[in-house]
Formats: sequence, structure tokens, C-alpha cells
Amino acid sequence: MTRRMYRSQVIVGCEASFAHALAEAATSWQRELREQGIVSCAIFAKESGIFVYFEAVSEDCEWEWPSACRDLLETWPGSGGMKRYAVPMLDIYHDGEPEIRDARQNCGRECIGMLAILKPSKISSYIFYHYALQEEKPSCFNPTYIIGAHEELIFSYHERPTPAFVNGATRRKWPAPITPENWHDVMQPHFIPWSESEQGPILWEKMHAILSF
Repeated sequence: MTRRMYRSQVIVGCEASFAHALAEAATSWQRELREQGIVSCAIFAKESGIFVYFEAVSEDCEWEWPSACRDLLETWPGSGGMKRYAVPMLDIYHDGEPEIRDARQNCGRECIGMLAILKPSKISSYIFYHYALQEEKPSCFNPTYIIGAHEELIFSYHERPTPAFVNGATRRKWPAPITPENWHDVMQPHFIPWSESEQGPILWEKMHAILSF
């Protein structure tokens, strides 16, 4: 199974029109996605930002929006002058490899997408620590948890309730553990907070799920 994450950007002022166009196309479009080998997906929004997570049976699957949605999206330049309506987010951390979605659908799952902003000077450090965690402690808390990165934004996806899993054996190939015991204290300086609260800075914001299957 292949897991992918993408980022898109709605033209400012067209957010409601995009949501309507997506809802209008949803039924036939889901059928097309399944025919392409995409077995599940979840789409989240924060203001004009759109973030996609999907699982597919083939590594060849690429994300394509319905034509009515593409008309409402900004584009990124691609090779050969190609316009891209969605850009891939790099997998910088995944806790494990979940079972195919069919094995998880009967548990009343909730798809959760969170968004955070990294300080540009801290991106390499953030990836370094998460790679260490991934290799030193594989499958340690939720096999559906994954983080994708594009520019300074990081998008995390996971499901609740947590599927059953077995802790993995360490894959560490370096002499001593790197993952710090005070993980959250070490991670906090990597972020640009969204806001402040009585409990401290808000580092991750939960996004609105606009479609999932």
C-alpha cells in the first residue's frame, strides 16, 4: 500500500465555491479515484489551504482534482511549463504501516488532519529528530500517524480510535539513541505558534474535514 499527501491552494475568495464544486463532483469522482487504485482519502481545509491524504494500491497513483475544482485553484509551476494544481508533501515521519482501510472501517474511525508551521531554520533539525524516532521506535503509538512537509508547513494525519498494532523492533544503525526523553520540550522551539492560550502556545491546529471515504 502507498500513502501520499498533497497540498493545494484555493484562489482567495473562492473557498465556498470550491467546497460546493467538490460536493457536486464527489460521487462520480470517488468512483474514478477507486478505479485508479485509490482505496481511501481524506481532504482537509484551513482557510484557503487544502490538504489531502490518500492510500492507494499502486505507487503510480497521482492526485488529480475534478475539472470544476481545478478552475478555483492556484497553480505551482512544474517541469516543462506544466501547471500543477496539487503538490506532493514529503513523508518526513510515519509511525508504522497501517492495514488496508477495509480492515479499519468497522471501528467508527475519525480522520484527523492537523497543520503546523516550522521555523525555516529548524526544518532540518525537526526532520533529523523525527527520522531518529521513526527508526529507533517504529510502531510506537499509532500506525496511521504520518507527517508530510511542503515549504514551512507540516501536515499530520492520523485516525482514532488507534488501530491495534505491535511495537516494532528498532532499526537503529547508529551507536547510541538520539530520540530525547523530553521530546515535547525539544520539539517546541521548532514551531511558529498559531496563537497563545492559557495552556501555552498553540503549535498544531486541527483542520476541517471536507471529504473522506
